[in-house]
Amino acid sequence: MYSWFVVDGDKVFIGTADVRHQWVKNVQEDPRIKLSVGGKKFEAEARFLDDAAECDRALAATGRKYWMYSPVFALGKLLTALGLMRNRTGAFEVTLLAG
Repeated sequence: MYSWFVVDGDKVFIGTADVRHQWVKNVQEDPRIKLSVGGKKFEAEARFLDDAAECDRALAATGRKYWMYSPVFALGKLLTALGLMRNRTGAFEVTLLAG
């Protein structure tokens, strides 16, 4: 599976546009994950960001990395503010495990 990720300082975040996806539920149930980046494999633990400020930080970092999608992000925020769409975005903070 491919996903949006971003490194922000010493933090790694994985974002989702819809927290109802099955992979999100799976990771919430079992937070131990495996990552493959540039052919290298890592074991990690993912913590779902329930705190709004933490989630906003992660999603803002995602927006900076994937700036080319900013019109889509802005449209989503507008539709949410107008009550025409629900905000179902979310994020995980990822901690690499020693190994």
